[in-house]
Amino acid sequence: MINLQISAIDTLMFRDGRPFNQADAGASEAVSVFPPYPPTVVGAIRAALWRQLGNWDKKILGNGTNWQATESVLGDLCFGAPQLLCDGVPVFPVPLHIVEGNSGNGNSELTWLSPGITHKCDLGEVRLPEPVDANLAGIKTIEDRWLTAVGMQEVLDGRLPDRKLVKKDIYSSVDGCHMVKRECLWQGESRVGIGINPDTRTTENAQLYMANHARMQDGVCLQVQMDGYKRDFRHTIQPLAGEHRMADITVSGIGSSQRPAISKTLDEGRYLVICLSPLVIDRMPKSGGNIDGLPGKVTSACLGKPVVFGGWNSTEKPCGPIPLRQCIPAGSVWFMQGDENINASAIPTRIGKATQWGFGQVLIGKWQERYNG
Repeated sequence: MINLQISAIDTLMFRDGRPFNQADAGASEAVSVFPPYPPTVVGAIRAALWRQLGNWDKKILGNGTNWQATESVLGDLCFGAPQLLCDGVPVFPVPLHIVEGNSGNGNSELTWLSPGITHKCDLGEVRLPEPVDANLAGIKTIEDRWLTAVGMQEVLDGRLPDRKLVKKDIYSSVDGCHMVKRECLWQGESRVGIGINPDTRTTENAQLYMANHARMQDGVCLQVQMDGYKRDFRHTIQPLAGEHRMADITVSGIGSSQRPAISKTLDEGRYLVICLSPLVIDRMPKSGGNIDGLPGKVTSACLGKPVVFGGWNSTEKPCGPIPLRQCIPAGSVWFMQGDENINASAIPTRIGKATQWGFGQVLIGKWQERYNG
């Protein structure tokens, strides 16, 4: 297993599902998704391998580009989710069960959501997530900050991270800090372009478009794990995502990445499942149901708005777009109840579909029961 570090030469653009040719001028800007979805990065890495090998060897690179295929098209290759690094330290989206609200003295404080008492609703008898600190007002999820590995370790151990932010500049490090502002990682950058006629290589009327690129800050890059490639990977500069933006890809290490440790002991079989990358499943489990590959039953969940991702199938004839598929977003959390003797290290860290592409990577942590049912 090797770790590939991907650094942007300039800006990068990872389009969402909106087309450039929308009739509504006020909604015609294609917003860049960041961090990118796994197949986008996997495609760039496989293209770089193709260039290094000199030909498309199906035994090494696989035989397709459709990540939704029922059988894997990656061959022996297996990829991890794109991981954001800041000053060499991994950072993670704040799990959705960590929220903040206003205390009585006007200060903002963190708390976490935990399964509440049983309620009857349109979902049946369920335990909806409730804030542990009921005195906080205006509770909301945290979207403008990310957790460092130290902060995520606190969450996995059943504690709240320190909400003090690192004041990052080119001379400071996030190592040892718990949170970092999103603007210290990347910022959106709007661009205006014009379409080119492929036959005449000239511009035409009504071809202006708007795109929102992502510009990573100094010291910020992506890291992806790759397994199953038996040859040496050579440093390369490779087009990545939209508008043929270039990225520098190099080997940054061998072995597992810097991820928080999974606790070996769980309280009475209860554990958290935190999504590090979008999760693709065929069936949404109900309260008391199960998730394929995970021991125990679902007690409750904190899920984000579904993200939609498709792609482009460039190997089958005729070539064309891959159907859009809804995925559970990164940062979503499942509260699971397993057997009392369950060992956390035995719980899989990849679940769902297309895990070889980097989907469905999870972290396992603790959660404390606040009610008797």
